[in-house]
Amino acid sequence: MHQLSPLVARGLLVAGLLLTSLPCAAPARAEVRRPPVAAAGERELTVVNRSDRAVNEIYISPSNTDTWGEDRLGEATLEAGRSFRVRLGRTRDCSFDVQVIYEDASREQQLGHDVCRDRQVAFAGAGAQMPPSVLAAQHTVLLLNDSGRPIQQVFVSPAEATQWGDDLLTDRSISVGDSATVTYHGACAADLRVVFENRAAEERRGLDLCTTPAIDIRPGWTTADTVPAPPAGAPGMKP
Repeated sequence: MHQLSPLVARGLLVAGLLLTSLPCAAPARAEVRRPPVAAAGERELTVVNRSDRAVNEIYISPSNTDTWGEDRLGEATLEAGRSFRVRLGRTRDCSFDVQVIYEDASREQQLGHDVCRDRQVAFAGAGAQMPPSVLAAQHTVLLLNDSGRPIQQVFVSPAEATQWGDDLLTDRSISVGDSATVTYHGACAADLRVVFENRAAEERRGLDLCTTPAIDIRPGWTTADTVPAPPAGAPGMKP
């Protein structure tokens, strides 16, 4: 076996010491990808009414808030088949909750709508629900007919509704000086309409049926008007 010269052996020893003194390479860090942040910009949303009834109120708010804010329609009404554009202002938010309230007081919601991807939201009415305050309570109302005319029909509806609903007397009538009870499901605040045998009608708006379970209908109770006879089985409409 050949022996290394002292000079070569010394060189190898120094090289080995240098290699062992080098730091170990650190493992590569995994790249962390952050979700993209939407740039601030003007947001807007077009609400389309594809239902068979009018929308009286529209509420739109960011999904990360707990309040609906103001009615975006204001004094306007969104009729069936029409659309309404709402400007949401300059914001980084993309996810918005939308609620519409129909003319019969039922309401429908779409939550988490991405307005950055889709600037239109449509409501068909299939998911509309009455609020618990409208459906929860049942009221029995006693009507006294002191008007001097037989009463043929009685309609009671929630104060916020725009449809009268069905005749609560059905096939009955209330003769002069007689009385009858009707059952109404809904909130305390309600509107009442009575129709006489000559098709004249009288109304009282904003009644509190929780504190007024008996109503005496007298001449001049409200302003009377003459209404055409509704089709058989058709619900009345509030003027």
